[in-house]
Amino acid sequence: MKFKGLFLAVSTAITLSACGGSSGDKAVVGNEQQTKANASKPDQGNSTTAFSVTTTLINDCSAIPNPTVADVIFHNASGQVLASAKTGADGKLAQTLPENTHHVSLVAKSTDDQTLHTQLYTLLDVTNTDYGIIEFDQKPSCDCPRKNVDLSALSASQPDYYISGFIGDEISLQNPNPATAYLCTDSKNAILHISNEDYSDVRGGLFNLEGDGLLELTDDAFDSQGVRVNIAALPFANTDYPNSRVFLSSFNDKEELSAQFTLGSNQRNKFIFPDLATISYAYNSVTEHTYLPGFDMYTSSATVNTIADDGQPGRTAPLLFNSAFQNAFEQFAQSMADQYSGNLFDYDFSGVDSRVNMVAITLLWEDTVNGKVRWEVMSKPQATIPDFEFGTSVNTNITSVEGIEINLDVAALNFSGEFEDLRREFQKGNAGNVYTDTSLLKGAAVYSFEIDVSE
Repeated sequence: MKFKGLFLAVSTAITLSACGGSSGDKAVVGNEQQTKANASKPDQGNSTTAFSVTTTLINDCSAIPNPTVADVIFHNASGQVLASAKTGADGKLAQTLPENTHHVSLVAKSTDDQTLHTQLYTLLDVTNTDYGIIEFDQKPSCDCPRKNVDLSALSASQPDYYISGFIGDEISLQNPNPATAYLCTDSKNAILHISNEDYSDVRGGLFNLEGDGLLELTDDAFDSQGVRVNIAALPFANTDYPNSRVFLSSFNDKEELSAQFTLGSNQRNKFIFPDLATISYAYNSVTEHTYLPGFDMYTSSATVNTIADDGQPGRTAPLLFNSAFQNAFEQFAQSMADQYSGNLFDYDFSGVDSRVNMVAITLLWEDTVNGKVRWEVMSKPQATIPDFEFGTSVNTNITSVEGIEINLDVAALNFSGEFEDLRREFQKGNAGNVYTDTSLLKGAAVYSFEIDVSE
């Protein structure tokens, strides 16, 4: 038995929900233009001689992945197994594709507290070229790298001010609680800022977090003038979207320096510091929750808006669930529910928006044989995904699963090249390199579905 049969019940329910109507065809106009990213191109020296890939695994509290041995399964067009191999102890494999290979799946298994984790990543329509790093992430829930801060000197000099940039809300410097004055980040540097009661003085500073000692803050370290972000100019900031969320993030060329949720009328977390960061973004999203018998469905439309040094965001047009999107989603759900089809999915999201250039699907479930399973597939906007077989790497002789979750992301990323180059760039970011080059994010828009099956 292959996996399609396990998802028939939920896919039928999803099909019914897809017929519930769209959110309208009225466009939200944007002014941020996507430009071709400065994407690295594949190494043409080996691009026609061998298929190559490197597999890594994060399975501890560090952010550093380690090479891992993974099964590599070569499939024909209908998803059947042609041959298999393994990556080496260094996580690398390079070989010519077996004849008639159309797709390749990588399978990594690991254990955590006696729980088996099976992670799959399928590459569609492969060729003899380098596919870079595939990172499997089994990072457990860990305490974050904590950096404690000494506010005593700053409090003595500016008792009527507030400091922002820590976990949670801003802290009054009148009588600061030392237990709340800490940073929790993997970055080596971070931006903090102080502000007075009426925001007439808002200043930021860039602080190094390396070392074990307390970070002592003084007023003279906050020497960069803050610029207020015009939140009202974001796509979902008007009264039609009362549940809109805004998240500000600033980067340099190596790492994220600050991350701030903007909440309601509170202005303290609505500033950027152009002198301290290379680029800043405003992530603006709206989420809806639909409950139907048997499952919960969350839908989210999100935009990434570049913020200019004067605080004006480039207004990215979001992807909306209009009639074209509804038709495409119905096709997606119906293909999954078609028990007579040999394909798991058959979809075409290319008509949703001319900017759409990637679709990502993640299936999660738990069974008694394979443990906790995560299967990721990334494709062009139009694709057919067969009901894959995985040989002995994944046991498909199961009759029931628990904790089924289906995630579908329809994305318009800042890239105008070929899909293979886009996938390679996306994998670089997914492998922890997004902070080196955030160009894929500029003017990006994503519409996401998260479907959770009720127990």
